[in-house]
Amino acid sequence: MELLRIESTKFTPGILLDPHTHVLEFYGFSLPENAIEFYDPVIHWIANYKNKILSMSAFPNIHVIFKFSYFNSSSLRKIIEIFGHFSELYHKGVPITISWQYDSEDLSMAESGKEIGEIAKIPVTLVAYN
Repeated sequence: MELLRIESTKFTPGILLDPHTHVLEFYGFSLPENAIEFYDPVIHWIANYKNKILSMSAFPNIHVIFKFSYFNSSSLRKIIEIFGHFSELYHKGVPITISWQYDSEDLSMAESGKEIGEIAKIPVTLVAYN
């Protein structure tokens, strides 16, 4: 699998999905004009990655980092879909950690990370910065 890198813009998040280090990062603002068009290639990559991981005889440790400053409701639906893939890995015994990083002054973003984890039924570590 190839590394997937999407540079952040004023309206779209930066995404770095590295199948070699097993570090998957999402950061910045997520306000794409069309969330489906923006996120579907990312979700397709994650689905392929998930299938590759599940076919391994020994699972690697996967680290997922979310550091959103803001996301809109259409992005939220896609983020929950992404979490669904991570939840499937978690429930099949893959060691996966999800770090939800948020500005210490933005408690609503912390709450969002907690709620998404609850929806997806996967533990999320909340990490404040600033």
